[in-house]
Order: sequence, then structure tokens, then C-alpha cells
Amino acid sequence: MVMSICSYNLTIHYIPNIVYAVFHYKIEKNQNIKDNEIKHFDIPSDQSRNVVMPNPDFLYSTIFYDLSEKDLNINANMPDSTYWSVSFYKPNTINWYVKNDREFDTNKLDLTLTLNDSKSEDFITSPVKKGFMIIRILVEKKDKESINYYKSLQKNIILK
Repeated sequence: MVMSICSYNLTIHYIPNIVYAVFHYKIEKNQNIKDNEIKHFDIPSDQSRNVVMPNPDFLYSTIFYDLSEKDLNINANMPDSTYWSVSFYKPNTINWYVKNDREFDTNKLDLTLTLNDSKSEDFITSPVKKGFMIIRILVEKKDKESINYYKSLQKNIILK
């Protein structure tokens, strides 16, 4: 019984945080990406492991955020003709916010991530100082022109 409780606590409370820490370290070391910097990834292949179990139909942009010193503002012109989403995760890999293109009133992404309580839709109150964000953009057609178009939109995602 004691072993079961210990195994459960280890699995639920520690392993997700360890996975997050290792992933964060690898991105920071191998890609030279610091907190509050955005990293854009190409359409994944079967060999890609930058994003765990990547979907080959999506372009991914990721951010390890740190709100210790200031809020983080995310701006972009997102596609108006395909699916896209914004997701935030705690370091223990629990998703605490997700919103897709159909839930936004416009394809202009303008969100501010903050630790302060806010009633504005443009402000998202984070439950943690540090975490992870993923922006996904669906690429339906795999021709060069379509891929380049969505990559150009992906590259216009900026942080302030």
C-alpha cells in the first residue's frame, strides 16, 4: 500500500515536472532559446522530436515563458482560412488554457499573459510564473506555396 502511494505521487507530482525541466534544458541548450523567446518549428517529419508526438499537419511555435519580471504580450496576424490555436501549460504539463481560431473574434492575435487578475479578454491570468506555450497552425495543403504562406504567418508572431 505504501509503495502504491509513493508510486502514484512520483508519477503525478514529479515525473511531469522532470519531463518539463529536461525539455526546457534541451531547447535552451540545443536551440539557444531563452525564456520569453519564441521558437518556430518547420512541419514535423516522422523523425522530429522537438515537439512530443508532433502532428505532421501543423506548424508549431513555442515559448517557455517567465512572468517573474513582467507580463508577456503575444501579437500576430494569424491565418483566416485554417485552424490555429494557442495553448498554455504549467511546468507539470497540465494544460490550463486553450483557445482556437473559432473562439477569437478576429485573426489578429493580441494576448497579454499576466500574473495579475484581469477581467479583460485580451489579458490571460497565468496560475504560474513559469510555463510553456504552443501555437499551432494547420497546414492543409503541402505544396510549397501553401507551406511558405503559413510559415510567413508563423514568423510574424512576436513577443513584447
